[in-house]
Amino acid sequence: MHNTISRRGNAGRQQRDQAYRGTCWDFATIGFLEQSYRAHGVRKGWLQPDEYVAFFEQAYGVEVLKLCTGDADSLQQKDCRVAGDEMWMNSTEGGEVPELYYLQNGLKESIFPQSVCKYYTDDGNDTLCPGLEAAQAAGNPLKFELSSMATKYEDMSVREHLVRKNQAMPLSTPIAMVTHYYPCIGEFANDRHCQPETCTLCPGDMATTTCCIPLKGGRNRNMEGEFFSHRGMSIEGGHAMLLVGYNDAFLTREGFTGGLIVKNSWADGPTQGSHSLAPFNWYQCGNEGISQGNETHEYNEGVEDCLSEETKLFADVNIQPLHLKCKDPELCRTDGDFTYFVRNTTDWGDRMTVMCLWEYSAELHLSREICLPPMLEVYIALTLGPVEEEVKENDTDRCGFYFIPYVALRQWIAQFLGFFVNSFDIQWDPQSYAANKDLHPDLDYSLLEASTKRQNHSEFLGPFPYAKIVERFQ
Repeated sequence: MHNTISRRGNAGRQQRDQAYRGTCWDFATIGFLEQSYRAHGVRKGWLQPDEYVAFFEQAYGVEVLKLCTGDADSLQQKDCRVAGDEMWMNSTEGGEVPELYYLQNGLKESIFPQSVCKYYTDDGNDTLCPGLEAAQAAGNPLKFELSSMATKYEDMSVREHLVRKNQAMPLSTPIAMVTHYYPCIGEFANDRHCQPETCTLCPGDMATTTCCIPLKGGRNRNMEGEFFSHRGMSIEGGHAMLLVGYNDAFLTREGFTGGLIVKNSWADGPTQGSHSLAPFNWYQCGNEGISQGNETHEYNEGVEDCLSEETKLFADVNIQPLHLKCKDPELCRTDGDFTYFVRNTTDWGDRMTVMCLWEYSAELHLSREICLPPMLEVYIALTLGPVEEEVKENDTDRCGFYFIPYVALRQWIAQFLGFFVNSFDIQWDPQSYAANKDLHPDLDYSLLEASTKRQNHSEFLGPFPYAKIVERFQ
């Protein structure tokens, strides 16, 4: 076993969003094809190290559905008919990465560049790609051969294979829903789950009280792009991502050490995020010792630390929002110029957080301390959001990475099964690269050239990503 603490496959591509379609398998497959194409092209000198060609998931899905069509007893129908998937019913809602291998004789010249058509986010457009037939008629240069497929079923062999092959690999895994629990204390004590005759017993590791209030339907990942396992898991479904590396030393916020690094096809948003260098998605100010009870002072001068130009500068340097607005009138003020600043956060109960804030209005000359009720981080994001001018646009070259801890992964496998990683031996034909287009005048390279992109890449030696050596002092 290779003893490198952290290892990453060569997988450079922008973050992409499958939207609300069941096309994760499509994105994971195209991610692998892009990576292998890029690695081969760079090795041969046909692509620059920072170049990659974006292949297109919409077109791949269309081609797979065509190949899955046939009589019920046909070999392709048997290959495509997997429990829970709909490929064999002319729908991309649920599919499988290994179809790349089983259907290779129909797919090896049917991978198309991203510029061939657009990705349709709405259901019912699975077979639609208006530019596809014209691209096929013009002569698509992309062509590959697959010689073998290997499948790994647990993290030890996956890591060994990743180091040996040094390539990204599609990963398929179960995804779970989680039930969290509020202990029956304080304002929660009057809930029906807390009454002796209707008590919901707390899990064994929550010994604070006998009864707890269940909160069902939670997600098995946090807003920092970290998956986790939990005592109260139930299967939600399956998901495919692109495995790009591992880190044996990284400690997640849930306390899990070591895991796999994956590129996901979920867009970041107000309540969902991928891994980031930023420790929190807000800037904290005025952080004094604070009680959990709400203060009633008309104007508390402690807020002035949050109003200073220095604090605004630090928040901007950290690329973190400072001024927050309320989105839930039942928990905070949504009227007038009321603005909120984060003072303090405290862990509470079952992966929940108590967030304490400054509530401030310049018009009313009002400032007071308040604390939100204990809630999951995702519900804090539904309660508060940054002011519009402090919302930063994500760099899609750096977004989309998630972390799957080994401990969590092993519990998923034990409870749900359904985990595997595919590795393919693939060879790209020289005609697939625009650098060789003069040798193939019968092929149309216009879409391929239009889909050739440059990947942003940052290198820094210390803890400050934006610091550089000053060459000339002003």
